[in-house]
Amino acid sequence: MKPFFSVIIPTLNEEKYLPNLLDDLTKQKEKNFEIIIVDGKSEDRTIDVAMKYKNKYLIKAVISQKRNLCYQRNLGAKNSTGEYLVFLDADSRIKKNYLSDLKKYIDKYSYPFLTTYQLPDDNDSFNLILAQIANYGLEILKLINKQMAPGYNFVILRNIFIKLKGFNEKTTISEDHDLSIRIQNAGIKLHIIPKKLVKWSFRRVKKDGYVNIFLKYGIASFYTILLGEITNKKLGYQAQMGGQYFKEIKTKMIDVKLKNYLNKIKKLFIKLTKIKF
Repeated sequence: MKPFFSVIIPTLNEEKYLPNLLDDLTKQKEKNFEIIIVDGKSEDRTIDVAMKYKNKYLIKAVISQKRNLCYQRNLGAKNSTGEYLVFLDADSRIKKNYLSDLKKYIDKYSYPFLTTYQLPDDNDSFNLILAQIANYGLEILKLINKQMAPGYNFVILRNIFIKLKGFNEKTTISEDHDLSIRIQNAGIKLHIIPKKLVKWSFRRVKKDGYVNIFLKYGIASFYTILLGEITNKKLGYQAQMGGQYFKEIKTKMIDVKLKNYLNKIKKLFIKLTKIKF
């Protein structure tokens, strides 16, 4: 039977994190899907780890000649057979009803472009706040007609993705926002499922520092909204792809102070409004 979903996962040295996501996929209530691992010639056991799951569901590995996130995602789409494409990152986690809830909304409303709310991949109270702010941010971007689905939780009808030629391989950051806006310009609106079905990995935030990430992604978002695609390598993260980049993560003192300060603001906010995150 032709799969309804093609789950596309770009990888590079992800033997540590990938099994967690693949385990999540084995637990999905919705079973009609294929998995496409698009690997950028990993130097670890990423492919070997992935192939251990071949008896559990339809999974195939595609070797990319380029180590480029957009290129690998597009290559996965070209090798897909599903009606809908689901782009996830190797370090993401999903709830067991992730695909079934997507299918329910698609069957009922025929939405061609979707994403969902998210949670952090840990129980840190500060990260919980940031994830909730990100959820509100998606709603705000939609209201101002600058819609965005995160690349690690990006669901699109395959025919539309192919017609629009997928992710722009020249972009170095905010490739998901660039494509989301192009989808909007084609007359297709994003539907945001208000359920926290995906766990967003904070490993990049922890590696690069909260302040650096806020500045980088803040600048990138405004640039994309006002001027369009970003091809400046200084603003990008393509050189920082792959699991090897995250082997050593140290918390910076400035981040500790920032988290403590914002946690105090959170407690005051909860006390005044009684709204919990």
